[in-house]
Amino acid sequence: MFGVEAAAQRYFHKPASKLTRSEAALLAAVLPNPLRFKVSAPSGYVRSRQAWILRQMYQLGGEPFMQQHQLD
Repeated sequence: MFGVEAAAQRYFHKPASKLTRSEAALLAAVLPNPLRFKVSAPSGYVRSRQAWILRQMYQLGGEPFMQQHQLD
């Protein structure tokens, strides 16, 4: 499987444009090795990466950015 759209459909049954911040961060967290790290059964490591990605989203753009771009 290739691309965020395909992953969104497969794991969350919705288009990428409808992903929540948490779902998008989870997909991003498995990117280093999607064959090893699983969206469907995230390990503690994947969950910690997801949390880090969410923190980065806020630090880089903050809540106004998220609202402006209609991100959950």
